[in-house]
Amino acid sequence: MAKQVTDRQGAVALVASAADTHAVRLQQKFQAIFAEHLKPGEVMPDVGLVANLIGRRLGAVNTALVEKSDAYDRELSDDAGPRERRDEAAARLTSEIVEIRGTLEAAYGPAVLRELGLDGKTEVEPKAILAKAKRLVDELGRPVSAWPKPRRKGVMLDPAAWVSDLLGPIATLEQALADVAREAREAQAASDAKATAMAHNDDVFARSAGCLSGLLRLVAEDTLARQVRPSGRRPGRVAEPEESASGEEPSPEGQEA
Repeated sequence: MAKQVTDRQGAVALVASAADTHAVRLQQKFQAIFAEHLKPGEVMPDVGLVANLIGRRLGAVNTALVEKSDAYDRELSDDAGPRERRDEAAARLTSEIVEIRGTLEAAYGPAVLRELGLDGKTEVEPKAILAKAKRLVDELGRPVSAWPKPRRKGVMLDPAAWVSDLLGPIATLEQALADVAREAREAQAASDAKATAMAHNDDVFARSAGCLSGLLRLVAEDTLARQVRPSGRRPGRVAEPEESASGEEPSPEGQEA
């Protein structure tokens, strides 16, 4: 699991634990401070329960993020197989093309290679290999009479006979490329889902931790309030001790903010 997710797990665990641990104390101090301000018929709000609910919601939202992150990791681990099959199919097809090219050059000379698009460097990108193989299949399908006379007497070739050697590897590579493309789409979807879950986690964390910190400050639990205050510059994390309430670094002594 990525560090950015585990860091958020730790921050949520800290805030949720504080909410659960200090809910009773929060309620007691809130009641002690505000009881005298109740009017007849009014009921003291249960801010301890509010703290509990904050912690529970944070935990649920963070669990959803962890699940999306795990799903993304699993999706990436599934990609190796299709890529290996693609590379193996591309290598096999390249080998067939190279052998055919060598035979054609020996029989007819380099001019035929230029005509068939087989001159130059051997393709290394699977899609380019596939395109070249398909073109070669079409070219090899010519009747024997359409080919030039071999350079040496006694040599007889029927290039059309090699088409079957290419069709199998072509089909294999096409399927492998389709599998890789599908895995790429699924990986992107998993990545998008993870990003959405992380953004939601960070938004809920900022609001929830900010609310809990505010409640603790309200009842003069300033040390606890600082411990759960959300960071203004590190989404989904609590503020560092040196971080100001605005999220900015404190100005050096003697300088204006």
